[in-house]
Amino acid sequence: MTTTMTIEARKQAIEAAVKAADAASKAGNGTSEAIRWKTGKLILPVASVNVDLVLLSRDSHRIKAQLQSLPAAEQDLVESDPYGVQAQEIIARLLRETAGYERIKSAIANDGQLDAGVLTTGGVLVNANTRVVALRELRGKYVKVVVLPEDAGPKEITELELRLQMEQQVKQDYSFTSQLLFIEDLVNSGDYTTAEIGQALQPALTNSRADQKKAVDHVEGELRLLSLIREVLAMSGGALNLLYFDDKKQALVEIDQDYQKVKNTKPEQAARVRDAQLAGMIADIGYRNLRDVDAVLLDEYVGPALEEDAILAPHLDALLEITASEDEDALEGLDLLGDEAEDQSLNSGFSLSGIYTLLAQTKPEEHISVPNEDGTMVNLSREVVVSGLYGAMTTAIENKRRDTRRLDRLTAPMVHLKDAAKALDSATVAYAEVNKRAGFDQNEFLRAVAEYQRAATNFSISTGFGNEPEGDDLTGDADLEDTRA
Repeated sequence: MTTTMTIEARKQAIEAAVKAADAASKAGNGTSEAIRWKTGKLILPVASVNVDLVLLSRDSHRIKAQLQSLPAAEQDLVESDPYGVQAQEIIARLLRETAGYERIKSAIANDGQLDAGVLTTGGVLVNANTRVVALRELRGKYVKVVVLPEDAGPKEITELELRLQMEQQVKQDYSFTSQLLFIEDLVNSGDYTTAEIGQALQPALTNSRADQKKAVDHVEGELRLLSLIREVLAMSGGALNLLYFDDKKQALVEIDQDYQKVKNTKPEQAARVRDAQLAGMIADIGYRNLRDVDAVLLDEYVGPALEEDAILAPHLDALLEITASEDEDALEGLDLLGDEAEDQSLNSGFSLSGIYTLLAQTKPEEHISVPNEDGTMVNLSREVVVSGLYGAMTTAIENKRRDTRRLDRLTAPMVHLKDAAKALDSATVAYAEVNKRAGFDQNEFLRAVAEYQRAATNFSISTGFGNEPEGDDLTGDADLEDTRA
């Protein structure tokens, strides 16, 4: 790539390509495309620019999460010299690693470039970064682009990127975490209200008060997810990165929803349930099963299930004692947890905060040192701990579901009777309101009464209740008094 050419030379080459495209368009031999620009539309000629002339954008939100997950040295290189050869190679590598790259490359190989990208006068791509990398790999010579006006600034470019991403012609969705970072940048820019951002992300929303609230709620919810991710990242001390969370969106959404429901009324419970859900997420428990993780599961089911694990049980006290408030130095020796450990717990009920902390701070290939009952140390692979936690939580969830089904069967008769009583009261009120109105179908009503009477008679015969003489006490109090006598 000729990324070492001067800024002026690049601008002149792009200007020449635009002039040629404009002339061809006016002569009827070229094409133009419309883009939404500022408060209106802009019709621009589609120019063919040498693929080695354009610069990949380090500001593209498509790869922002990937950039922030790079080693510090590479992040610094891209930040300090984004258009240098090394930085451009790093950006190209990240684009090749995106989920949709091979699909886009294959489409271009079969059909060519169908839609023009957007370029600044300085040669920096606003979009089509992935397409340019694919074209270079396919040995294509030119990329089709429209070139923005000279006065295109950061605000206009960000707004255009937002529009391009939301419109149907976008060729590749942003990753979950890149989308969150994009939203954060839009909020922090101060150029848009939260409602405007939410409406841009969900174009079907109108300007009604209800839809504007939905727009604001959506953005605030996305920012909470980003905050939760960063909290886990901080806990991990570098063991995890943003990309780890790209396939965990639904789990994070439901963890956040559960936390929001009780954080104000039961903050301690909300925190330990959230930590348990995060531990389960790290152990690859699916979001559907995570829905069953609550205070009841923790207090009644998880502990016994963990104690049944032959590998984890001898070290369970040590695995549970470390709390989420401790710093990463705790990993250097759980043997340091002595008598003071009892005072470190932040939760009054059973908590998985310790295991969550350990798993977050440990890389997949690393081991966790825990003490045996005799005080000697043993190294457990992270995989073993994850497997044990997965098995225990899955067992706990299954046991809780089994007990809940059993409880549901035991209480079902009372629930149905109460519902029937409420329905009958409602029918009484409704009948009084409409029975004398024109159009009321008395015959249909009588058929419904007959159906009710059939069900009531069947209930009385089957259960022995319902036909007792007036004055009988069905509460059992009379029998109780006879017994006392």
